[in-house]
Amino acid sequence: MSKVDAVEFTCGECGATNRLPRAKILGLKASPLCGKCDKPLLRAFDRNFDDLDPESYIHPLDRETLDALKRIPGVSTLLRSLIRHSFELFTRLHHHANFIRVGPTQLPTVWSRFERAARCLGIKQLPELYVYQDPVPNAYTFGVDHYFIAISTGCLELLDDDEIEVVLAHELGHVHADHVLYKSAARVFGSVASAIIQATLGIGSLIVYPIQLALLRWDRASELSSDRAALLVVKNPNLVMRSLMKISGGTRRFGSELSIDAFVEQADSFGKMQDEGPFGRYMAIFQTLFRSHPFPIWRTKEILDWVTSGSYLEILDGDYKTRALVATRACPQCGQQSKIDAMVCTHCGQQLQEEPPPPSPEEAARQAQDADPIAKAWSDVRGWYKRNFSTDGAWQEADKDAVDGEVKPPEDKPKGDGSG
Repeated sequence: MSKVDAVEFTCGECGATNRLPRAKILGLKASPLCGKCDKPLLRAFDRNFDDLDPESYIHPLDRETLDALKRIPGVSTLLRSLIRHSFELFTRLHHHANFIRVGPTQLPTVWSRFERAARCLGIKQLPELYVYQDPVPNAYTFGVDHYFIAISTGCLELLDDDEIEVVLAHELGHVHADHVLYKSAARVFGSVASAIIQATLGIGSLIVYPIQLALLRWDRASELSSDRAALLVVKNPNLVMRSLMKISGGTRRFGSELSIDAFVEQADSFGKMQDEGPFGRYMAIFQTLFRSHPFPIWRTKEILDWVTSGSYLEILDGDYKTRALVATRACPQCGQQSKIDAMVCTHCGQQLQEEPPPPSPEEAARQAQDADPIAKAWSDVRGWYKRNFSTDGAWQEADKDAVDGEVKPPEDKPKGDGSG
């Protein structure tokens, strides 16, 4: 997309067309006024988005890659079971035992920014928030039934209060957009992929690798949507891009020499490189697959495109899809409304999708022999694979030899004497 110098925006009060320079939009701190009626052009600028449907800001690449991931048979059930029965409890205990849990009396400045961002996105029940010791600026969200967010000391040391709010709002965007199950899976799936392959005598590689690549590709695209959510919270594009600039290569010593204008020019230049052909865009996606986040310059370029497309300004004017206009259902735990197809409640984390039908008596008896949650998770993986991808007796033979989550190679059978 070529550089846009100004955006034409129609006043919702008098219908006059206003031409807003890009530089003015990027530095917004309040709604500009209509040149004809002198009323605010962005009528929802100071409101919280209590009823905002995430579809209003989801990035097209996020939507495309998530749809592709969901088309894999049984993938949501597999990932939910794998994380719930093992990694979620382990990770929550690890965070609770090793990191600082933020609250009203513990790092209250960080907590107040966290509360403000959640309130702006209409998130009623806040996830747990932790600070962990790491000089690398980073943050992440994890969980299935109980969400929690962690932010590194590197972020708190490098960024100012407004920029820290951008990072927190970005992570809360994953909660608001119902990303957390798949984000959690993307963090842990790589570590268990080799074990799954071993447990299926190598057959599982045909399935595991496509799932892993689909997860990683969606995971990077989801960051673009959460950047948009963060922008809707702080309502200042330069602030979001300044945060990305500092995370890219900012230092306290030379912080005063960083130029947001030069950083925006760099993002424009990156956009021109992508526009040279589709190969450039696919390479940008591929190169970020094994990073925790996409390239900051790419993210900045995507923010610029969204802001100058007019869609961002329309949301700030109150023109967006609301949850009331889409099919919803009440959460049985907190009573808040969520989309009918939501995996979990975005307000409290309660599971909303129905569990798969109960296992057969034989499967139930076998599962009862599994004494630890890790073995239970592997049992679910084996069952999922057999239901969706087994085409002959090879899996059943391997399943009989399964012991404590591992599979013994089948014994060589004696060859016949050649008679029919």
